[in-house]
Amino acid sequence: MKRTWVLGLVMGLVGVVFAAMPAQAERIGDEGCTPGYWKNHTDSWSEGPGQPIASTTLLNSNQVKFHTTAALAGDSLLDALNYKGGAGAAGAERNLMRHAAAAWLNAATEDLGYPYRRFADPYNIVGTVNAAIASGDPAAMLAVKDELAAANELGCPLN
Repeated sequence: MKRTWVLGLVMGLVGVVFAAMPAQAERIGDEGCTPGYWKNHTDSWSEGPGQPIASTTLLNSNQVKFHTTAALAGDSLLDALNYKGGAGAAGAERNLMRHAAAAWLNAATEDLGYPYRRFADPYNIVGTVNAAIASGDPAAMLAVKDELAAANELGCPLN
């Protein structure tokens, strides 16, 4: 009886955890759209049929989960796609977040096969970006930006 109760509790908790997790595109491949594509095609922002992503969605929202510095805390995905970069750690963070926003959108949609995932391996976009920002090291941020830029430039099959 006790074993059944514990198993039921564990299964219930697993269900709560999975229900709370955001949708995750399943298709893996060698496609990716650039920040410029996503900036100019906000109508393509979707996690699936009937699940649009608002261009006003904040980088540090519960949906996106990036842990930006305070300077970028109130910025949206669309704001990030428009970042121009700059010098030092602040510029490196903006460069990183431009490609991180595109990577997040690429991984959100089933309309293309992006090689990385938003919240899980084989390459956890959010975790990797958050670790680079937390380091405060411009070189670390730019290294992650370069990885994401390469994936974002694989070729965009979307119109």
